[in-house]
Amino acid sequence: MISAHNLKIIFASVALGTVLLIPDVVFGFVYEVLHGLYEVLEEVFDVLIEHLFDTGTHETQIIVFYLLLALIGYGLYRLWRLSLRWFDTIKGAWTRQKSNARLYWQESSWLRKTGIVAVSLTLISFLVYWHTM
Repeated sequence: MISAHNLKIIFASVALGTVLLIPDVVFGFVYEVLHGLYEVLEEVFDVLIEHLFDTGTHETQIIVFYLLLALIGYGLYRLWRLSLRWFDTIKGAWTRQKSNARLYWQESSWLRKTGIVAVSLTLISFLVYWHTM
């Protein structure tokens, strides 16, 4: 049975691989979903404000514009605050992984070091070839 930790690693690897191999499809899909949600939210606010406050079309559009602007600003502020926490976590993990990699590299034989470099160069060459096709 696959542990929860290994399942998270597998999911993250698949997600990262998908984003790296077909970024136009992934980001296009995310853009379309976010745009659709924005349009639905805008329409709901239009109808709600127009019926609650009995305003005209122009006044409703102005109120909805500033309301959505405030909501987007608040969401970006929360995302920024969350990204600071993520950055600290990633920075600590990066430091640990870097020290582990240095220790592994120092303890490896010349044959293993040559194999690591050869596999890395082959993988990079494949990725360059794949993206230029």
